[in-house]
Amino acid sequence: MRVALLALLIQCLLVNAGIVAAAAPLEDAQTMYRTGSYFKAARYAFDAAQENPELKAEAYSWITLSLLRAGLPDTASYFFIRTLQMGNKNAIRRVLGDTESLLIRVGPDILRKYLIRHTKYEDYDARNRSAYLYALAKEAILSGSVSQAIGYLNGIQSESPLWPVALQLRGTSNAILGNNEQAIRDFRACQSRASVLRSRAEQLDLRSRCLAGEARTLYQMERLDEADQTYDRIPKTSFVWPDILFEQAWNAFGRKEFNRSLGRLVSYKSPALSFVWNSEADVLRAQSYLALCLYSDANEAVNEFNSKYTRVGEQVKQFVENRSKDLGAFHNLGKEALQSSLYTRNEFHRIMNRFIRGPYFQNLIAAERHLNSEAAAVRHFASQSGLSMEDGKGFPGFLNLVLKWRARSIQLLGGTFVKNSLIDYHSALIGDFEKMAFIKLEMLKQAKEQLLSKPETAGSSKARGRGNVEPKRRDYQYRWSFNGEFWNDELGDYVFGLESECKNGG
Repeated sequence: MRVALLALLIQCLLVNAGIVAAAAPLEDAQTMYRTGSYFKAARYAFDAAQENPELKAEAYSWITLSLLRAGLPDTASYFFIRTLQMGNKNAIRRVLGDTESLLIRVGPDILRKYLIRHTKYEDYDARNRSAYLYALAKEAILSGSVSQAIGYLNGIQSESPLWPVALQLRGTSNAILGNNEQAIRDFRACQSRASVLRSRAEQLDLRSRCLAGEARTLYQMERLDEADQTYDRIPKTSFVWPDILFEQAWNAFGRKEFNRSLGRLVSYKSPALSFVWNSEADVLRAQSYLALCLYSDANEAVNEFNSKYTRVGEQVKQFVENRSKDLGAFHNLGKEALQSSLYTRNEFHRIMNRFIRGPYFQNLIAAERHLNSEAAAVRHFASQSGLSMEDGKGFPGFLNLVLKWRARSIQLLGGTFVKNSLIDYHSALIGDFEKMAFIKLEMLKQAKEQLLSKPETAGSSKARGRGNVEPKRRDYQYRWSFNGEFWNDELGDYVFGLESECKNGG
């Protein structure tokens, strides 16, 4: 009996000795962290986790902090997520102090589900709660719970760097719910706060999107003149502006100013806007001609639409169906389109201009490029320390695997975005084909009615009925015959001068 007890005591001592031995590198890691030797701190913490799995959560939390301070946010994101998954409250709260900065640097989509699943509101300090609430709001919007999203967005601090984007989300959510006055206030606040974003490009993009949101809300409220004035404030240098021409054309159509609607749409024939691929604009052009009872023009617009979009619509459909499960292929397609010229002749790439050149996909590609910088930093650390870079061997080898995981996560996010955007585009295109078919039927119906109601004026060779007037040709309005300065100065400001051929003036 005494021998058995002695053996048990020796075993306990050995276990405790192992824990103490493993804890020593973790203490060294904390010392290195405090002195600013972040790579060494991360390496020692990794060694502690390897020696004793019971210390893994604590060790991974210190690796997270160390890699963040070393300027490796993408690599740190893996250890941040793994720390959350391990459920150690002390370790979790340690890394949550960097939630906001990490979310801004790597994007919310890689972290969102882990923050929601493994943390609670009370786990955060006052500053980082904004990041948690932002993640909750995005999840609520994606699941269709718009009212709930507004509640989360209301809790974000106005001092947070996430606040300008939160204002845009809240404005959009309020507009969806019909809270129009509040939506306008949010969009205007967003415009004034956009300057806190990191780059001028991001500032311009967000300010333009919030101006567009304000204009759309005013249009929704039928305050059409104010909507038009707000649209006009969107800078033509913004990538948002080309689609705004179409919205302004709708605004004019809603006021029955069909010549102004056509004037907005003809701007898309400028070489400066040849990269725009918007099937809805062609539908509206046909509708505007139909509203003026210019049936030959409407018919021509319908035929041009069918010729322009049938083949490329089939290409989109086939690509989505054939590569449905290969998100990497969708990501690579988006990346290829982004790297090609804005004015490419590739119709598939022109379709994707509408979504890949926005901030979301461009930020993913920038993150993918940044992985090369992080990989170079890891190689530099390994060479200084004489460590192996072979996958899975030692800390640098493990970081190699982490970088491959992060690259794959970016490809999955980018692929999902491109795939869903193409599916949405194809669905909208099918809807536009249906609208064009309806326009053609309506055009034939109205033309028939006008022919049947044509007044008889026997004995007059010049007699005619409404609806069969040959309008003055305006081919010059469709051709590039102006110098570049004229188009750049006046682009989007044209008005047609066509007379309605409808009975009683339309």
